[in-house]
Amino acid sequence: MALLSFAVFYAPFETLGALGEEQPVVNVTVTQDTLLVGDRLRCMIRVQHAPKEVVSLQEISGFSAKPFELIKSQQRTEKVRSGINQDVFELEIAQFGAGKLELPPFTVVLRDGRGHVISKTTFKPLASVYVKELTNTSMRDLRPIKPPLTPSIPYLLLLPILAVAFGVGAVTLLLIFLLKRKVRQGAEKVDFGQVAQRKLRKLSTSLSAGMPPHECYEELSLIMRTFLETHYRISALEAVTQEIERDLKKLGVAGFESIMNLLKQADLVKFADSRPDVEESRQSLDKASEVIRSTRKG
Repeated sequence: MALLSFAVFYAPFETLGALGEEQPVVNVTVTQDTLLVGDRLRCMIRVQHAPKEVVSLQEISGFSAKPFELIKSQQRTEKVRSGINQDVFELEIAQFGAGKLELPPFTVVLRDGRGHVISKTTFKPLASVYVKELTNTSMRDLRPIKPPLTPSIPYLLLLPILAVAFGVGAVTLLLIFLLKRKVRQGAEKVDFGQVAQRKLRKLSTSLSAGMPPHECYEELSLIMRTFLETHYRISALEAVTQEIERDLKKLGVAGFESIMNLLKQADLVKFADSRPDVEESRQSLDKASEVIRSTRKG
């Protein structure tokens, strides 16, 4: 990056025209002399003058003409020394040309405190910038597309990772197996006949407390089906009564006829709108309890 600085005293400008005898001291600084197309160029114009004078720039619109584009302009005033002030104009310019570009001219206007023009001088900076194109203009053919590179896999580094992964998987499978085994052993220790008897006693209490008989038969059917499925390992909860009858007959279950009579009677209450009384419901509960008791003894 090069710093270009030009002062009016050693011909940094070409004076195109002046109004009045007094001319300001002007200094231009360009931050870069080489850019790419579209880059921002920052130009600072410093004008030294008497404290009572007011400075303005005219015709900076030239910075908005092609190939330049004025993006932003700021002005501030600062004191240089006793009796001398300095106005600093900061210009941010985008450029879209290519090759060597000369900065456009601008006009510095000095006014007194009452707004009267003291001097009006147009300066043409002798500075220039070089703008590089984004592509190589000498290129005439497309370059061949290179195939993608195959990444090198560090197998020696992957071996420990794979070993750890397989180890974690094996431990997980072992834990699942042990957990299922424990659950299975716990289920085998459960006396399903005792669970069914406890449910039947609770159902009998509910019947005495005023449960409708048809609801009692619905609960009775559910208790019997759950007992058959857990005790004989058959599908009884989702099966129809005919399927349960077929499976129990194959197993040669003791009390087969009593079990089927209870299930069929529950089906009549549920599907045929049969309405037994409380005494019939209590007899069915006793019969179910006896069937389950005899099964446990067998």
